[in-house]
Amino acid sequence: MGFTRKLVVGSATNLASQNLTRALDGRVGVELLDSDIVDLHGLEKIVSRNDLVIVASSHKSEKGTPSLTAHTPGNFGPAEMGGEPGRLAINPALYVSEAVREFARLKERRPALAGYDVCLEVTHHGPSFSQPIVFVEVGSSEKQWRDMEAIRAAADVIVHLLDANPEGEVGLGVGGTHYAPYFTKKCLEGVNFGHICPKYASDYLDKKMLEQMANQTWPKPEVVWIDWKGTPGGLRQQVRAWAGELGLKAEKC
Repeated sequence: MGFTRKLVVGSATNLASQNLTRALDGRVGVELLDSDIVDLHGLEKIVSRNDLVIVASSHKSEKGTPSLTAHTPGNFGPAEMGGEPGRLAINPALYVSEAVREFARLKERRPALAGYDVCLEVTHHGPSFSQPIVFVEVGSSEKQWRDMEAIRAAADVIVHLLDANPEGEVGLGVGGTHYAPYFTKKCLEGVNFGHICPKYASDYLDKKMLEQMANQTWPKPEVVWIDWKGTPGGLRQQVRAWAGELGLKAEKC
């Protein structure tokens, strides 16, 4: 799908954003906002609904696993890390999925990235804006945020997205863990994913939330992929029923 503009933004308080801005210098301008990366206050003043927002960001985890990730923000439940409770941003699924695949292609070509995991993350944290938004992230600790090989890879993914015009069918994801190994695998095989609700957020998943996942995914999804082993037993059949009522196919993986 086409966008009026594609903008790259980051946080002036985020180390990875700062280093990505340096890595992109001379190729792409980055709008650094004086706000936390999960809030990005002021972003709504410089974008319109038909703009694609690419966020140059850090990824953080307790384990500190070196990671190259992409995802769209949103909260299925409480807003514990920015955004609004129960609200999802617009997921430009073709671009999120293409970012993951480009990370994987770069990892194959660059030995310095061998120690990094490439992941399609589930929907999480803020902001909850009404614009299509994709986070391109380097993680998961300060060591990686200062690793210029990883930073350059993320910068190259961002440049790739600015030039790309990906096409294809789109699906949603339900179940599994935060780093969505089954959905990441399918993404690398060519499947495009919009919003993904992990098992840990399944208490907040109902028909209304599944409908929001579909409505906030661009282009419109056609199927709901269910991580069968990673979804509570009773919820599997409920998701299948809700999907049918919403005009979506349901497939297990």
